[in-house]
Amino acid sequence: MSTQAIVNQYIHDHIPITIALGSVVELATPQKVMVTAPFLNNINHKQTVFGGSLHAITTLACWGLLYTNFIESLGKIDIVISKSEIDYKLPIKSDFAAICERPDTLIWTKFEQMLARKGKGRICLEATITENGKIAVAYQGEFAVLKQVG
Repeated sequence: MSTQAIVNQYIHDHIPITIALGSVVELATPQKVMVTAPFLNNINHKQTVFGGSLHAITTLACWGLLYTNFIESLGKIDIVISKSEIDYKLPIKSDFAAICERPDTLIWTKFEQMLARKGKGRICLEATITENGKIAVAYQGEFAVLKQVG
């Protein structure tokens, strides 16, 4: 089974809202995760995508990047979000995709070293959603990866 299929199966089995959102992990590599969702599942009263859906899908893209990078450690770690911030720049009126790319090597290495040394690490990840070639949503979330005890 591909990494993408494993991530999709996990989120649909363990995060029920992902089914209602219609989310699909279209790409899952250690460097980049892309999560898509259909407009019609996420429409609001203004005939644009609901802000809560945009927040959920961008969070999922970032979470998915960590999940993909630590897939070999599943059952031994927990991935949680500790805070997030989102900027809704433009309305979205179509199917959409959130993309999270792994931060530069220095940031990622520092994060992994902290996890190895302390059993927990924190990292800020960013995701974007574009509409007509322009950034419509800019998201930043702080995530923690924790080694399970016992």
